Amino acid sequence: MLVRPHELFAKAFNMQYALGAFNTSNLELTQAIIRAAEKTKSPVIVQTSTGAVEYAGVNTIAGIVRSLAEEYSVPVVLHLDHGHSFEEIKACIEAGYTSVMIDASAKKFEENVRITNEVVNYAHERGVWVEAEIGALLGAEGAKGLGGMRTPDDMLTGADEARKLVEATGVDSLAVAVGTIHGAFTGQEYIRFERLVEIENLLPNTPLVLHGASGLASKHLEEAAATNVCKVNIDTELRIAFEEAIREYMKSSHEKVDPRDMLGLARDAVQVVVEEKIKVFGSVGKA
Repeated sequence: MLVRPHELFAKAFNMQYALGAFNTSNLELTQAIIRAAEKTKSPVIVQTSTGAVEYAGVNTIAGIVRSLAEEYSVPVVLHLDHGHSFEEIKACIEAGYTSVMIDASAKKFEENVRITNEVVNYAHERGVWVEAEIGALLGAEGAKGLGGMRTPDDMLTGADEARKLVEATGVDSLAVAVGTIHGAFTGQEYIRFERLVEIENLLPNTPLVLHGASGLASKHLEEAAATNVCKVNIDTELRIAFEEAIREYMKSSHEKVDPRDMLGLARDAVQVVVEEKIKVFGSVGKA
């Protein structure tokens, strides 16, 4: 069932586990994510990037998520990942998104506050959750590997700036840069837990969000999920599982190529990854 995320975040915050937020852009990825949540009895966040919205169309992708969510009993949140403009966010809310992210982190602090406030005011009037971001992550959404790059300290989220942004905007959750990398798939540990603790100390009641978590060792994700990090984004690992399944299908001989067989295998491979991450985040049985 499609829900607003407020109660889910409150429960995750109080019980110290994280909600998995998994990116989709089509039917099969959405099926994989929601079926994994149903199998593990876990709440789940299905999110779309701006690129996915442009690819599928906002009403089409929202319709796919909403339709599938209603087929299952677990709570499903539909979230916009890295929205960059008020107009885009407004369109998603009108299409039925229950959560949105405004990413004005590349702007100067004052401009970030102004843009975030505009979104918060509009979204909160409609009961929609808002995530903001401060700090910067290396890499690009959808990239597959960065060869062990490490985020410079001056790109990490400053604890005091994080506090000021939350206080100035009333945003519901905050994405922080604590060393993870968009598109990273190295298996190395990038979380700067000392910086995460600094932010928690100044924002003890704010749910935090970890982006760029693909490739991080499970033990580090488990440790992060036991902090005020209540949402962890996974995209790259889903893409890789999907692609590898397609490649394996194409290697074998077929009398005819059936897209349903090919995409069904990819869907099942993605579901395995989602189930594994849900277990790591500690949300099994929390639906």
